[in-house]
Amino acid sequence: MADLFLDDVRGYWRDLAAKAYEEFWSEYQADIQPSSNHLLLVYRRLLCAALFLNHQADKAAPMHGLERGNHFMDLVEEKDREMGLKLHACRHFANDAKHEMKRLQQARTRPRESAYDNDGQSEVFEIHMLSLDGELYDMCLVAGDIWRFWISYFDGSAPINFRQALDQIKLDE
Repeated sequence: MADLFLDDVRGYWRDLAAKAYEEFWSEYQADIQPSSNHLLLVYRRLLCAALFLNHQADKAAPMHGLERGNHFMDLVEEKDREMGLKLHACRHFANDAKHEMKRLQQARTRPRESAYDNDGQSEVFEIHMLSLDGELYDMCLVAGDIWRFWISYFDGSAPINFRQALDQIKLDE
């Protein structure tokens, strides 16, 4: 038997988020002809990844002396406005799925971009959502940006990061 440590930002929750993102990325970047069935699969994997990536903020918030994940996102936004807004957009996307859908969402395809996408002949999906800040976000790209944020959070290179939280905890002891 093993303890799952689901209350810790570093524990199994992080591992669940990593696996969900990996499954999304793999399907999102699959070099197959876009179809409605493939869109549903990409959307489902994106939604799973968004739910886990969003919830990481809830797990990180207490380490920074904050009550809620959206307060953590506000803290990030103070240091990096664009990333903070993307974290909030991910929260809106995930919450819309959990509750009554309120935000405009639409999907289409786009050509692959060599700087971002894996090589392939087929186009990839864009899944746009109108967020509370009035911006239209491609949630597929946002998920990738948030994934990279969480990597930088744990390696200490993000403006708000895990190492800062640990240092503050040590000072408080």
